[in-house]
Amino acid sequence: MTSLTNPEKDRYNLTAPEVFANPYPTYRRILQQEPVYWNDFLGGWYLMRYQDVASAMQDKRISAKRAPISKLSQLEQQNVFPLLESLSKWMLFCDPPEHTRLRTLFNKAFTPNIIGSMAPSIHSLVDQLIDSIYERGNIDIIHDLAYPIPAIVIAQMLGANSEDYEQFKKWSSDLAKFFGLFRMDTEILTNAKKSLLEMKQYFQFILAQRRCQSQDDLISSLIFAQEKENSLSDEEILSNCVFLTFAGHETTTNLIANGLLALLANPSQMQKLKNDPSLITTAVEEFLRYDSPVQRQARITLTDLEINGQQIRTGQRLFLVIGAANRDPEQFFNPDKLDITRSQNPHLAFGKGTHFCLGASLARLEAQIAINTIVQRLPNLRLDTDQIEWYENPSLRGMKSMPVAFNF
Repeated sequence: MTSLTNPEKDRYNLTAPEVFANPYPTYRRILQQEPVYWNDFLGGWYLMRYQDVASAMQDKRISAKRAPISKLSQLEQQNVFPLLESLSKWMLFCDPPEHTRLRTLFNKAFTPNIIGSMAPSIHSLVDQLIDSIYERGNIDIIHDLAYPIPAIVIAQMLGANSEDYEQFKKWSSDLAKFFGLFRMDTEILTNAKKSLLEMKQYFQFILAQRRCQSQDDLISSLIFAQEKENSLSDEEILSNCVFLTFAGHETTTNLIANGLLALLANPSQMQKLKNDPSLITTAVEEFLRYDSPVQRQARITLTDLEINGQQIRTGQRLFLVIGAANRDPEQFFNPDKLDITRSQNPHLAFGKGTHFCLGASLARLEAQIAINTIVQRLPNLRLDTDQIEWYENPSLRGMKSMPVAFNF
């Protein structure tokens, strides 16, 4: 294993365990001292200010078409070529016009009417999951609720078997480790490649089925678009089904769990929500700002440019630190305080501009229903551990488990 980071070279040591556990004091220090700084061993510029991050997300001189990890040797790139080739088809890593074409077709599954119509089935799913564990009195929020809810929903949208969500979890976990990779690790790269190829094979089987017998799901509608307009290749369909499966539940799981953790750490806010469930709309926006499931995004510059006085060269990587931007005191009043009634909340958790999260409305709906139902149905909810273990992932912020107890 060859380290890509060195605490002596990274003066803020963003990969230290204590920073993964709570990155926000470190973010605040960087915001104050050096809001645009070059990290030599991680190979990129870190943007921490809200204005810089929001501007970079919309700047046409800054591209989303980048390799998910830098500093791979030629041999290592050859070994994981199928992984990198498939990821290059994800709309997340495309610029217009490719991004526009893909997003237009996939966006048909995420219209307000379609998402709104899903509310009753999501309510039913959450209630069923709670019913199945209610008499235990103690559960793991992530394993028992926060993971299955979005995993089952996205599987049903795509036309996959919702009972396979445990397999989705394994595949997605391997990809999440890859996206959080800050040092070279052959096992992580190998597992990510293997899981991505298995996911594509899984969806290839569904694709073949739907060509024989169409159903009311996203894959069937993509086949229709493909045959009518000849605007999608099989590779694009399969790669973006993998993307939606991964993105459609990995971050929503963490939104639900991180939001509940924030409430448990702020009992007065928990009580407000119990007393007035209608606050859930602003509450979820505040959870997204306060402890964003996506902590950073990467971009690459297409030309020389200047950001906050720093000269950025063509081809250099930018890390847009959403977690820091969402706690920027120049943008948010009292940013380190959780306030579920916060009305002015233009957070960047879903991005901004062309790459604004395709599934934002679905993630919001799932989190609103799940968190409100959990808060109302599990009385005297409390953490059942003295130590929360966080994934060591600088991009995706989530807990490995979240044991809680409650009265029944």
